[in-house]
Amino acid sequence: MKDLIEQNQDVKLFWKKALVEIELNSDATTYKQITASAVAQSVSEDMLYLACENTFIRNNLLKYIEIIKEALLKAHKKEYEIVIKVEKGIKTQPIEETKDMPLFEQNTGTVERIKEKQSRSGINPKYTFDNYIKGDNNQLAFAIAKTVANKPGEAYNPVFLYSGVGLGKTHLMQAIGNQIIQNKPGTKIVYTTGEQFTNELIEAIQGGKNNYTTNQFRNKFRKADVFLIDDVQFIIGKDKTQEEFFHTFNALYMEEKQIVITSDRPPHEFSKLPDRITSRFQSGMIVDIQAPSYETRSAILRKKRDAAKDPIPNDVIDFIAEKVDTNVRELEGAYLRVITFARTNEVPVTIELAANAMRIQINDKDNKPVNMNSILKAVCNFYSVKSIDLKGKSRTKDIVMPRQIAMYLIKDITKTPLMSIGDFLGGRDHTTVMHGAQKIEDELKMNAGFREELSRVKQLIREI
Repeated sequence: MKDLIEQNQDVKLFWKKALVEIELNSDATTYKQITASAVAQSVSEDMLYLACENTFIRNNLLKYIEIIKEALLKAHKKEYEIVIKVEKGIKTQPIEETKDMPLFEQNTGTVERIKEKQSRSGINPKYTFDNYIKGDNNQLAFAIAKTVANKPGEAYNPVFLYSGVGLGKTHLMQAIGNQIIQNKPGTKIVYTTGEQFTNELIEAIQGGKNNYTTNQFRNKFRKADVFLIDDVQFIIGKDKTQEEFFHTFNALYMEEKQIVITSDRPPHEFSKLPDRITSRFQSGMIVDIQAPSYETRSAILRKKRDAAKDPIPNDVIDFIAEKVDTNVRELEGAYLRVITFARTNEVPVTIELAANAMRIQINDKDNKPVNMNSILKAVCNFYSVKSIDLKGKSRTKDIVMPRQIAMYLIKDITKTPLMSIGDFLGGRDHTTVMHGAQKIEDELKMNAGFREELSRVKQLIREI
């Protein structure tokens, strides 16, 4: 009898560990259905035996078999088959009744549970609404993100945030996840990037690590309460990924689950993405984040200075904010350069020192070669087109505009003669290049949105 009791306790502990994974990685309804329906009776080397009260409950449990298998794999690093038996009169016990085997160690408390949830959801705890600096450039995006965090799935859905690099869209997205975890730790949040989503799908199709399957992939994303996908532009042109994303989006949207998407451009610029996907993006709230104003840039650096207790006066902060007007990432990089320069040389931080340190940074950037190939590559990456098409004869709108932008940027940045630009872009006449560049110049004068778009292309050129 003693051995039987010990075995029974082992099964309970074995099952509890799996339930931890189910609670952390599934929605609250799924977790409650499983815990209220199944009792773990025994476990062998590769088989778990569950019992339930009647056939109706058994049929309902069968819907969650893949979720349970995935939880067992995560909890015990091994695959198990599951047998569900019907035993009349069997009763499940509330989780809280077994105090010697709690789902979370009692001495860790809510804080540890939140940390665990953040880690499993892919959420970085440092990104919060409290440390996000609001300004005219991002006030609307901040307000919408905050509302979504307080009422996921109710207020705005989907939400599509777009901006150039380093302007805080990832910070806002992760702040949404962090606040939901704080408010409702039981919510299943899945954060991913376009690249991670693609790679995980490839792994599932190939049956890679731990025999990861397409069913497990779909369960992970389609069972989310909140789905956060960063840099969605990465899926453009990847047919299978686009198809899987489309069905994931639909499944979540129909269940009124919260969807938040970020990108480096608005949906209407996704010329290579199927209309059925872009139309779903456009069905919700679309918000852009502009480059921060001088006042906002200065506020960002002052907050950074105060948090780190760095010995840097306001006049130097203002000097950096004035000189770096591209994005927050470069702004903080310049700040770090100045502080490091002062510490290395063991001198006070002054405007003269900041100018010295930043001149090194600027010179480094200026010395990076920018040629026709790097400009063409940046344009192709930004507009999701192929260089062979830009150099070809196509006259479709989604090719002509990027081609003219390449003409303008090569002429403006490299000062290459028009005839050479024409030769580089498929043997075109110099008058064609002149006309194309002029079209872009005219558009820049009239269209503020286009000026912002072109600044993002230029930023991409610097990163290539």
